[in-house]
Amino acid sequence: MVEKATLDAEYSVIGCLLVDPSIVGELISLTRAEDFSIPELRTVYQAAVRLFTAGRPVDAVTIRGVCGAEYNNLLLQCMDITPTAFGWKTYIAAMQEQTRVRRLRALAEQLAGVRTSTQARELIGQAGEILSEKNRTRVVTMDQALLQFFTEQGEKRKFISYGLDKLDRRLYSDHGDFVVLAGRPSAGKTALALQMAAHMGQQERVGFYSLETSPAKLTNRLVANRCIIDFARINRREMTDEEWQRAATWKKEVTATDLELVHAPGWGVQDILTTALARRQRIVFIDYLQELRGRGRDRFEQVTNISLDLHTMAQEHGILVVALSQFSRAAASRADAAPTLTDLRESGQIEQDADAVLALYLDPDEDAPADDRKLRVLKNKEGRLGEFSLSFDGQHQLFAEYMDGQLAAARHVARVEKSHRGQQEIESA
Repeated sequence: MVEKATLDAEYSVIGCLLVDPSIVGELISLTRAEDFSIPELRTVYQAAVRLFTAGRPVDAVTIRGVCGAEYNNLLLQCMDITPTAFGWKTYIAAMQEQTRVRRLRALAEQLAGVRTSTQARELIGQAGEILSEKNRTRVVTMDQALLQFFTEQGEKRKFISYGLDKLDRRLYSDHGDFVVLAGRPSAGKTALALQMAAHMGQQERVGFYSLETSPAKLTNRLVANRCIIDFARINRREMTDEEWQRAATWKKEVTATDLELVHAPGWGVQDILTTALARRQRIVFIDYLQELRGRGRDRFEQVTNISLDLHTMAQEHGILVVALSQFSRAAASRADAAPTLTDLRESGQIEQDADAVLALYLDPDEDAPADDRKLRVLKNKEGRLGEFSLSFDGQHQLFAEYMDGQLAAARHVARVEKSHRGQQEIESA
């Protein structure tokens, strides 16, 4: 049974369309045929769309010519209910709210009859999409654009920090961005991503979705990183009394870090989106992109669709998505060369969709300390490209930036140690 409020809103929308031809184009851009629950009104709307796209006038006479004389009384009724188009956007909002409720009720009926949790998850995901739908129009006039520009310029903008000052000065990340952190196996992508996620979790809720590592193992890395405890001793469960004390102290502080670890093997983008919306996560890390389940006939098509879906997820729902990605085997064969965008594995769509692409790799400089990494900004829509060095303390799963002068000093020490080892080998020979 269709509620009276729905009927009134639907009749009013058609009435506005008939009495004011100047709003027809914008009204059509904000609505669709599925918004009308009454078949006859849907037919009138579709006739108006056909007339408008054909460049013909849209009024009661032309619509009656398309629909037939039997629609005459309906058209008169709509115009009688709505003598002016004042408030037409309010009528659209009311109609679309009832459309959402109607679709949710239909999903609820389907949910009552599901036989598997997978079917239920898909339906819940569809419900999340319905609840988070945005205004359909994407058209902004120059007056509106400039008004927004001057309004925003009057306010200091705060971007999302990654906890690395040199990276923050290059990336201007915000909710709605899609960022890719790429690297070869064992480059330290997961450790760096966890460190970033823990830092961001001090400001807002972050979801870390791992498709191959359990929350327990991720927690081991986090404790090593945040408490400066030997990672190997954590894995062997051989922490010292002093390390136990450090971990206990950090436990008191962790309540201020809004980071959620999600074990997601076999998940797709829709599964992650559903959970992120339900948990109100504003930032999502995915470890890693190529492990996601995707649509398509082959792996290239699947990864292409995964990338497109992640980009849409970020933009449509205002979530910062940071997806880890593997480099191709071709990149691994060039051990001494810095990676490029073309090294992204399995689909060129990733580099097209991403707002920023970061590459983490071993520092190829012979004088660099053995565990040093380079973090290169390969793509950046909102800022500068470039690269900088990071020290990686594998014992504590900790990345750190070099301050001014520290990098040169570290490389000098590495050169001296290398020379000393060479001299020892000569003497021993």
